[in-house]
Amino acid sequence: MNEIGTPTGGTPARRSEHTPGAVPTAVSAAAYGPLVRARKWMVDRMVARRARRAEAILRRNTTLWDLMTRAAAGTAVTGASYSDYLTLYEQVRAYRPREILECGTGISTVVLACALIENAAEDGGELGRVTSMEDDRDWFEVAGKRLPDEVRSVVDLIHSPKVDGFYKCFRGVQYAELPGRPFDFVFSDGPDRHSPVNGDKLFNLDLIHVVRRSETPVRAVVDNHYLTFYILQKIFGIAQARYSVSHKLMFVGPVTKRDVRFLRKESFLPDLRIFSTTELKLRMARED
Repeated sequence: MNEIGTPTGGTPARRSEHTPGAVPTAVSAAAYGPLVRARKWMVDRMVARRARRAEAILRRNTTLWDLMTRAAAGTAVTGASYSDYLTLYEQVRAYRPREILECGTGISTVVLACALIENAAEDGGELGRVTSMEDDRDWFEVAGKRLPDEVRSVVDLIHSPKVDGFYKCFRGVQYAELPGRPFDFVFSDGPDRHSPVNGDKLFNLDLIHVVRRSETPVRAVVDNHYLTFYILQKIFGIAQARYSVSHKLMFVGPVTKRDVRFLRKESFLPDLRIFSTTELKLRMARED
Protein backbone atom coordinates (compact mmCIF):
# COMPACT_ATOMS: atom_id res chain seq x y z
CA MET A 1 0.00 0.00 0.00
CA ASN A 2 1.30 3.49 -0.77
CA GLU A 3 2.19 5.11 2.49
CA ILE A 4 3.59 8.36 3.74
CA GLY A 5 5.40 9.18 6.93
CA THR A 6 4.18 10.25 10.33
CA PRO A 7 4.81 13.83 11.44
CA THR A 8 6.89 14.09 14.59
CA GLY A 9 4.58 13.94 17.58
CA GLY A 10 1.50 13.68 15.37
CA THR A 11 -0.75 11.27 13.53
CA PRO A 12 -0.26 9.94 10.02
CA ALA A 13 -0.98 12.56 7.38
CA ARG A 14 -4.08 11.77 5.32
CA ARG A 15 -5.27 12.94 1.97
CA SER A 16 -8.72 14.31 1.26
CA GLU A 17 -11.16 11.67 0.02
CA HIS A 18 -11.95 13.97 -2.91
CA THR A 19 -8.39 14.32 -4.27
CA PRO A 20 -5.71 11.73 -5.05
CA GLY A 21 -2.72 13.57 -3.53
CA ALA A 22 -1.47 13.05 0.02
CA VAL A 23 -0.98 15.73 2.66
CA PRO A 24 2.76 16.49 3.03
CA THR A 25 4.39 15.25 6.21
CA ALA A 26 5.95 17.62 8.73
CA VAL A 27 9.24 16.63 10.36
CA SER A 28 10.50 18.75 13.24
CA ALA A 29 14.06 20.12 13.17
CA ALA A 30 13.81 21.73 16.60
CA ALA A 31 16.44 19.41 18.08
CA TYR A 32 19.07 20.51 15.56
CA GLY A 33 21.27 23.58 15.18
CA PRO A 34 20.57 26.70 13.09
CA LEU A 35 22.33 25.39 9.98
CA VAL A 36 20.21 22.24 9.87
CA ARG A 37 17.03 24.25 10.50
CA ALA A 38 17.94 26.68 7.72
CA ARG A 39 18.64 23.80 5.35
CA LYS A 40 15.30 22.21 6.21
CA TRP A 41 13.51 25.51 5.54
CA MET A 42 15.08 25.69 2.10
CA VAL A 43 14.28 22.05 1.33
CA ASP A 44 10.65 22.47 2.44
CA ARG A 45 10.28 25.40 0.04
CA MET A 46 11.74 23.34 -2.83
CA VAL A 47 9.44 20.41 -2.10
CA ALA A 48 6.35 22.61 -1.79
CA ARG A 49 7.13 24.42 -5.05
CA ARG A 50 7.49 21.13 -6.91
CA ALA A 51 4.26 19.80 -5.35
CA ARG A 52 2.29 22.82 -6.58
CA ARG A 53 3.73 22.48 -10.07
CA ALA A 54 3.04 18.74 -10.14
CA GLU A 55 -0.60 19.15 -9.14
CA ALA A 56 -1.15 21.76 -11.83
CA ILE A 57 0.38 19.51 -14.52
CA LEU A 58 -1.59 16.46 -13.41
CA ARG A 59 -4.87 18.38 -13.40
CA ARG A 60 -4.25 19.50 -16.98
CA ASN A 61 -4.07 15.86 -18.05
CA THR A 62 -7.81 15.40 -17.63
CA THR A 63 -7.84 11.70 -18.52
CA LEU A 64 -5.16 10.82 -15.99
CA TRP A 65 -6.66 13.05 -13.31
CA ASP A 66 -10.07 11.43 -13.73
CA LEU A 67 -8.59 7.93 -13.41
CA MET A 68 -6.61 8.89 -10.31
CA THR A 69 -9.60 10.52 -8.65
CA ARG A 70 -11.85 7.55 -9.34
CA ALA A 71 -9.27 5.11 -7.96
CA ALA A 72 -8.88 7.20 -4.79
CA ALA A 73 -12.54 7.95 -4.09
CA GLY A 74 -13.96 6.47 -0.91
CA THR A 75 -10.77 4.67 0.15
CA ALA A 76 -8.67 5.09 3.27
CA VAL A 77 -5.33 4.83 1.47
CA THR A 78 -3.04 7.75 2.27
CA GLY A 79 -1.57 7.84 -1.21
CA ALA A 80 1.65 9.29 -2.53
CA SER A 81 2.29 12.97 -3.25
CA TYR A 82 1.44 14.81 -6.46
CA SER A 83 5.17 15.12 -7.04
CA ASP A 84 5.56 11.33 -6.85
CA TYR A 85 2.72 10.73 -9.29
CA LEU A 86 4.13 13.21 -11.80
CA THR A 87 7.61 11.71 -11.46
CA LEU A 88 6.35 8.19 -12.17
CA TYR A 89 4.30 9.38 -15.14
CA GLU A 90 7.25 11.30 -16.60
CA GLN A 91 9.70 8.42 -16.07
CA VAL A 92 7.50 5.90 -17.86
CA ARG A 93 6.73 8.31 -20.68
CA ALA A 94 10.42 9.16 -21.12
CA TYR A 95 12.06 5.72 -20.82
CA ARG A 96 9.32 3.57 -22.38
CA PRO A 97 9.57 0.48 -20.13
CA ARG A 98 7.57 -2.62 -21.05
CA GLU A 99 7.57 -4.59 -17.78
CA ILE A 100 6.96 -2.48 -14.67
CA LEU A 101 7.15 -3.84 -11.14
CA GLU A 102 5.28 -1.84 -8.53
CA CYS A 103 6.00 -2.75 -4.91
CA GLY A 104 2.95 -1.43 -3.08
CA THR A 105 -0.40 -1.09 -4.89
CA GLY A 106 -2.06 2.32 -4.86
CA ILE A 107 -3.16 5.27 -6.94
CA SER A 108 0.31 5.10 -8.45
CA THR A 109 -0.79 1.85 -10.15
CA VAL A 110 -3.21 3.88 -12.26
CA VAL A 111 -0.55 6.48 -13.06
CA LEU A 112 1.92 3.83 -14.26
CA ALA A 113 -0.75 2.03 -16.30
CA CYS A 114 -2.01 5.22 -17.92
CA ALA A 115 1.52 6.16 -18.97
CA LEU A 116 2.01 2.71 -20.54
CA ILE A 117 -1.23 3.02 -22.49
CA GLU A 118 -0.26 6.47 -23.77
CA ASN A 119 3.14 5.12 -24.85
CA ALA A 120 1.55 2.29 -26.82
CA ALA A 121 -0.90 4.68 -28.48
CA GLU A 122 1.97 6.92 -29.61
CA ASP A 123 4.35 4.15 -30.67
CA GLY A 124 1.79 1.85 -32.21
CA GLY A 125 3.31 -1.06 -30.30
CA GLU A 126 2.01 -3.65 -27.87
CA LEU A 127 0.83 -2.63 -24.43
CA GLY A 128 3.25 -3.04 -21.58
CA ARG A 129 2.35 -4.44 -18.17
CA VAL A 130 2.30 -3.25 -14.56
CA THR A 131 2.86 -6.06 -12.06
CA SER A 132 1.59 -4.54 -8.82
CA MET A 133 2.48 -6.37 -5.60
CA GLU A 134 0.58 -5.91 -2.33
CA ASP A 135 1.02 -7.64 1.03
CA ASP A 136 -2.10 -6.30 2.77
CA ARG A 137 -5.00 -8.59 1.84
CA ASP A 138 -7.76 -6.10 2.72
CA TRP A 139 -6.20 -3.27 0.71
CA PHE A 140 -5.51 -5.68 -2.16
CA GLU A 141 -9.23 -6.43 -2.36
CA VAL A 142 -10.20 -2.74 -2.19
CA ALA A 143 -7.61 -1.72 -4.80
CA GLY A 144 -8.85 -4.42 -7.16
CA LYS A 145 -12.40 -3.13 -6.94
CA ARG A 146 -11.35 0.52 -7.34
CA LEU A 147 -9.08 -0.09 -10.34
CA PRO A 148 -10.66 1.72 -13.33
CA ASP A 149 -11.71 -0.50 -16.21
CA GLU A 150 -9.70 1.61 -18.65
CA VAL A 151 -6.39 0.32 -17.23
CA ARG A 152 -7.26 -3.24 -16.20
CA SER A 153 -5.82 -4.73 -19.37
CA VAL A 154 -2.28 -3.63 -18.45
CA VAL A 155 -2.35 -4.29 -14.69
CA ASP A 156 -1.68 -7.59 -12.93
CA LEU A 157 -2.51 -7.21 -9.23
CA ILE A 158 -0.78 -9.84 -7.09
CA HIS A 159 -1.22 -10.44 -3.38
CA SER A 160 1.85 -11.80 -1.62
CA PRO A 161 2.73 -11.79 2.09
CA LYS A 162 5.97 -10.16 3.14
CA VAL A 163 8.85 -12.17 4.59
CA ASP A 164 12.26 -11.47 6.03
CA GLY A 165 15.09 -11.70 3.53
CA PHE A 166 18.71 -10.68 3.14
CA TYR A 167 21.44 -9.64 0.77
CA LYS A 168 24.93 -10.22 2.17
CA CYS A 169 25.00 -8.54 5.60
CA PHE A 170 21.79 -6.55 5.00
CA ARG A 171 18.50 -7.84 6.40
CA GLY A 172 15.26 -6.55 4.91
CA VAL A 173 11.70 -7.39 3.94
CA GLN A 174 10.50 -8.69 0.59
CA TYR A 175 7.50 -10.26 -1.08
CA ALA A 176 7.29 -14.02 -0.62
CA GLU A 177 6.33 -14.64 -4.27
CA LEU A 178 7.78 -12.20 -6.78
CA PRO A 179 7.18 -13.17 -10.44
CA GLY A 180 10.32 -13.82 -12.46
CA ARG A 181 9.46 -11.37 -15.22
CA PRO A 182 11.98 -9.26 -17.20
CA PHE A 183 11.24 -6.05 -15.33
CA ASP A 184 12.87 -2.93 -16.75
CA PHE A 185 11.29 -0.38 -14.40
CA VAL A 186 10.55 -0.65 -10.67
CA PHE A 187 8.62 1.61 -8.31
CA SER A 188 9.59 0.57 -4.79
CA ASP A 189 7.09 1.67 -2.13
CA GLY A 190 6.44 -1.57 -0.27
CA PRO A 191 5.94 -3.88 1.40
CA ASP A 192 5.70 -2.34 4.87
CA ARG A 193 9.27 -2.36 6.18
CA HIS A 194 8.62 -3.82 9.64
CA SER A 195 9.84 -7.39 9.99
CA PRO A 196 7.04 -9.99 10.19
CA VAL A 197 9.32 -11.94 12.55
CA ASN A 198 10.05 -9.42 15.32
CA GLY A 199 8.83 -6.02 14.15
CA ASP A 200 12.29 -4.55 13.49
CA LYS A 201 12.26 -1.66 11.04
CA LEU A 202 14.18 -2.88 7.98
CA PHE A 203 14.43 -1.92 4.30
CA ASN A 204 12.88 -3.11 1.03
CA LEU A 205 14.82 -5.86 -0.75
CA ASP A 206 12.86 -6.61 -3.91
CA LEU A 207 14.62 -4.11 -6.18
CA ILE A 208 18.00 -5.68 -5.37
CA HIS A 209 16.69 -9.14 -6.23
CA VAL A 210 15.24 -7.89 -9.54
CA VAL A 211 18.54 -6.31 -10.58
CA ARG A 212 20.61 -9.32 -9.45
CA ARG A 213 19.01 -11.49 -12.14
CA SER A 214 18.73 -8.89 -14.89
CA GLU A 215 21.01 -8.93 -17.92
CA THR A 216 19.27 -5.86 -19.32
CA PRO A 217 19.15 -2.37 -17.75
CA VAL A 218 16.66 -1.64 -14.98
CA ARG A 219 15.59 1.81 -13.82
CA ALA A 220 13.84 2.43 -10.52
CA VAL A 221 12.16 5.10 -8.43
CA VAL A 222 12.28 4.46 -4.68
CA ASP A 223 9.87 6.22 -2.33
CA ASN A 224 10.69 8.14 0.83
CA HIS A 225 12.31 5.33 2.90
CA TYR A 226 15.68 6.55 4.12
CA LEU A 227 17.04 3.23 5.36
CA THR A 228 16.30 1.74 1.93
CA PHE A 229 18.10 4.71 0.33
CA TYR A 230 21.16 4.08 2.49
CA ILE A 231 21.38 0.38 1.61
CA LEU A 232 20.83 0.99 -2.11
CA GLN A 233 23.73 3.44 -2.19
CA LYS A 234 25.95 0.78 -0.60
CA ILE A 235 24.80 -1.83 -3.13
CA PHE A 236 24.86 0.30 -6.30
CA GLY A 237 27.05 3.29 -5.39
CA ILE A 238 26.01 6.94 -5.26
CA ALA A 239 26.38 7.41 -9.02
CA GLN A 240 23.70 4.78 -9.68
CA ALA A 241 21.53 5.41 -6.60
CA ARG A 242 20.90 9.14 -6.64
CA TYR A 243 18.79 10.85 -3.97
CA SER A 244 16.84 13.92 -5.11
CA VAL A 245 16.14 16.44 -2.34
CA SER A 246 13.39 18.25 -4.25
CA HIS A 247 11.64 14.99 -5.24
CA LYS A 248 12.25 13.23 -1.89
CA LEU A 249 12.87 10.14 -4.01
CA MET A 250 15.82 8.00 -5.03
CA PHE A 251 16.50 7.31 -8.71
CA VAL A 252 18.35 4.07 -9.43
CA GLY A 253 19.87 3.00 -12.72
CA PRO A 254 20.15 2.06 -15.37
CA VAL A 255 21.68 -0.96 -13.63
CA THR A 256 22.14 -4.66 -14.39
CA LYS A 257 23.36 -7.58 -12.32
CA ARG A 258 26.93 -6.50 -13.07
CA ASP A 259 26.33 -3.34 -11.03
CA VAL A 260 25.33 -5.15 -7.82
CA ARG A 261 28.12 -4.85 -5.28
CA PHE A 262 29.18 -7.38 -2.68
CA LEU A 263 31.49 -7.64 0.32
CA ARG A 264 35.06 -8.63 -0.34
CA LYS A 265 37.56 -9.34 2.43
CA GLU A 266 37.03 -6.24 4.51
CA SER A 267 39.82 -3.86 5.43
CA PHE A 268 39.27 -0.86 7.67
CA LEU A 269 42.86 0.31 7.41
CA PRO A 270 41.95 3.55 5.55
CA ASP A 271 39.60 4.50 8.41
CA LEU A 272 42.10 4.26 11.27
CA ARG A 273 42.78 7.53 13.07
CA ILE A 274 45.55 7.94 15.65
CA PHE A 275 44.51 11.26 17.18
CA SER A 276 40.77 11.36 16.54
CA THR A 277 37.74 9.10 16.63
CA THR A 278 37.88 6.19 14.21
CA GLU A 279 34.70 5.67 12.14
CA LEU A 280 34.65 2.29 10.40
CA LYS A 281 33.05 2.51 6.96
CA LEU A 282 31.38 -0.26 5.01
CA ARG A 283 32.80 -0.57 1.49
CA MET A 284 31.14 -2.63 -1.21
CA ALA A 285 32.91 -3.91 -4.33
CA ARG A 286 31.81 -5.39 -7.64
CA GLU A 287 33.34 -7.64 -10.24
CA ASP A 288 35.25 -5.68 -12.90
